[in-house]
Amino acid sequence: MRVRALDLRADRVVRIAGRRHLLRDVTLSATSGELVAVLGRNGAGKTTLLSVLAGRQNPDGGRVTLAIDGRPATGAAARAAIGMLPHDLLIYPDLTARENLAFFMTLAGRAPDGAFVSDVLARIGLARDGDRPVRQFSRGMQQRTALGRLLVSGADAWVLDEPTTGLDESGRRWLLALLSEQVAAGRLVLMSSHHPSEVAACATRTVVLEAGRVVLDGPGGADGTAAAFARMDGGAA
Repeated sequence: MRVRALDLRADRVVRIAGRRHLLRDVTLSATSGELVAVLGRNGAGKTTLLSVLAGRQNPDGGRVTLAIDGRPATGAAARAAIGMLPHDLLIYPDLTARENLAFFMTLAGRAPDGAFVSDVLARIGLARDGDRPVRQFSRGMQQRTALGRLLVSGADAWVLDEPTTGLDESGRRWLLALLSEQVAAGRLVLMSSHHPSEVAACATRTVVLEAGRVVLDGPGGADGTAAAFARMDGGAA
């Protein structure tokens, strides 16, 4: 399945909850083939920003636009192009991992394919556990199941909120390798973390949020990690 070229833009986006500004005039852009690490302390606005960029929340001000292969996309077409892994994994605990993946493949409008689901289970390290109910899984195994959702969806962009939660060190290495592979295949990946060093090896760009504002938008890698650490250590809580 061909990965389509995406151009995702936020222009002066504002998000408000009650009297609190969760996002303040956020402007940024991201395109296919990038892994954008959204960093910041707890409460900085990372989850809100990712939800707005993925079309799961509407901004209270400003706008988010998406182009697919150079053409504007809105509504269901835009939402289908962007797969999101939220912190609350939204998988069905009484279904097996295999049943979850088959269901989400159908929900994404793709024809059921048992062999493909089996391949994905092997890829996420659950080949031996695919027929167990997800409620019996550890948090890390549930996280892998949720990542399988993205693989079966065919989405052109992946948006992940704290995706390393529950994964051990080998699981984190596996995840970051998977994300790097997806970027190399042409996908756009945005992921949040409050640990800059965690994404240093694979991020192509680093965005730091502080109290709902973008305070740094720079390169990934070692330089980006150093700048992010410096900004987060020196910023306000």
